[in-house]
Amino acid sequence: MAKTDVNDFSDPTVMAKVTELKKELQRLVKAIVDDDEDCSIESIDEAKEKLCALKELKQRRNERSLSLKLLDSLTCPEEFRCPLSKELMRDPVMLATGQDR
Repeated sequence: MAKTDVNDFSDPTVMAKVTELKKELQRLVKAIVDDDEDCSIESIDEAKEKLCALKELKQRRNERSLSLKLLDSLTCPEEFRCPLSKELMRDPVMLATGQDR
């Protein structure tokens, strides 16, 4: 199975891929569980590949989320954060008096 180069679960194509992987995994697990004696090694290997692909997508999402949080907290001067919400201001303006707006 080819590795997908996806970084964000908000992308509809990524969500479609995740949904497809989950459905395929459910189908494979059902086939493995229902066929106790005739369970093929290929089915187990395919289920393992689907799980690994889902794991990789989840890890990429977590890594991206963590890196965005780190960038947001490390590279932003406190003056660029809203004094009330503490969120990064998109278009900060500092008055001559030193007050943020």
